[in-house]
Amino acid sequence: MNLIKLACISALATATVAAMGQGLTTRIFTYDGTQGTNGLATWQVNGDGVNAAVFSGYVAGSTYGQNGVSGSSYTNAQFLEQTLINVSTYVYISGNFGGVYNVQGIGTASDITQTNDVEVRTNRTLSFTASGFYGIGVNLGHVDYAISLFQDYPSNGVQIGPTITGTDAGFNGSTVYVNPGANLPADGRATLRLTRTLNLSQAAVGGQTYTVAGFIAVGVN
Repeated sequence: MNLIKLACISALATATVAAMGQGLTTRIFTYDGTQGTNGLATWQVNGDGVNAAVFSGYVAGSTYGQNGVSGSSYTNAQFLEQTLINVSTYVYISGNFGGVYNVQGIGTASDITQTNDVEVRTNRTLSFTASGFYGIGVNLGHVDYAISLFQDYPSNGVQIGPTITGTDAGFNGSTVYVNPGANLPADGRATLRLTRTLNLSQAAVGGQTYTVAGFIAVGVN
């Protein structure tokens, strides 16, 4: 019997996501309450009643805003308390969508559906779009693809949005989205799933290697 190796190679492609170098970190909090960052708010009263001299205001320390004084008189004042919370983008993606088929025998046949799961951790809305996919030739067969997202990693079985399907180049443009605030559990993890089903005809002869490829492009929104 002849051996045909069909290498299905898919790559995660993104120019906007610094994914793999961020590490497996939890949230890290730092706090800066200095006057240099937040400005110096002051309230000064000299005297009483109509003879009172009242000064209130702030000295800006940065572009972060003004923790000033308002509603001030010689009997009271309100100190503005403005806390800024800067949340950095975090995107981590680990895994691959590649696969190798080793095919024996003859005739026309279809394989069972094969699955690749990739781990996603994010605090930003992401899109995943198929691009650059092509077939092995209409006479040789075709590959049916599907892309979907699930909560958590490993998946807890709760799907996020629809499953998008396509065959060969018809899979291009298929896009799924994840919104952390609306879709993800507290750990911020998701499973990006790509499935493929290989369908071969007798024309896919032995002693050859066929390659099909494409990209799953990641967009940070």
